Amino acid sequence: MTDEILAIDHLMIHVPDSQEAGDLFERLGLTVTPKSVMPGLSNRLVCFEDTPHEAGICNYLELMALEDPATAPPPMPDLLRPLGPVSTVMAVDDARAATARLIGEGMAIGPVLDLQRDWLLPDGDVITPAFAVAIPELGQAPNYWNYCQHKTAQHYVRPDFVTHPNTAYAFDEVYAVVDDPEAVAAHYQPYWRARHENGRLSLPYGPTIRLLTEEGLAEVLPGDLTDGRTLGLKGIRIRVRDLGRAQEVLTSSGVPTVPVGEGIAVRAADAAGCAIVFQEHDATDR
Repeated sequence: MTDEILAIDHLMIHVPDSQEAGDLFERLGLTVTPKSVMPGLSNRLVCFEDTPHEAGICNYLELMALEDPATAPPPMPDLLRPLGPVSTVMAVDDARAATARLIGEGMAIGPVLDLQRDWLLPDGDVITPAFAVAIPELGQAPNYWNYCQHKTAQHYVRPDFVTHPNTAYAFDEVYAVVDDPEAVAAHYQPYWRARHENGRLSLPYGPTIRLLTEEGLAEVLPGDLTDGRTLGLKGIRIRVRDLGRAQEVLTSSGVPTVPVGEGIAVRAADAAGCAIVFQEHDATDR
């Protein structure tokens, strides 16, 4: 066990209603898990298969709704204020070792919480996700991030969760708008021990985070694909095996798309505040 941060495990997207947001993502050709309820919160997930779950690393989108601010754990009511992407949630090998290191490097972080819950699925199966999570105080990072140690990562790669009509198999990049990419990279690098090259931060596994100025974002997501040129997490790239099939699903659902480079994009307004680029890629060519 180490104090390393291994990957961007998942992206938390704040939505007004998790059930409705999941239905919206299903229109995009993605399989979405049933609604799960936690104290003050609810979520639905979009899970992807291309991840080393044996190492405790997952790859998914979390559609998170604030159901009751009075019972939600802090700082979730404050974090879940803007709609759209609000946090990159990192995978760690050992949550307590990572917390000790990060506190020693100057971060303010609450106690590690060991959590689990029973999740009743529509077929009657009950699975029990278990994990340790740590919540840094707000306001310490250009874009908020927290981290978790999965104890039951196998639950997130169930075939019924990771098989998508649009042939998606991974989300592999997060787009963040920042004032100064070099200065922002300097925040993440020592904490994450991430590599920084050409505006991208990468970890041993999982998605990269691409740091873009407003002008740079316009090159990646042209036009009105995002919710405006304000700072923050703005979108993601999802890899699909068959871009033609992905386009067919979107067209049949009535979701408009925009050509972007070698892929197609869906506006943030049609994807719960998170612009999505779909790009074809051979899953065996990595």
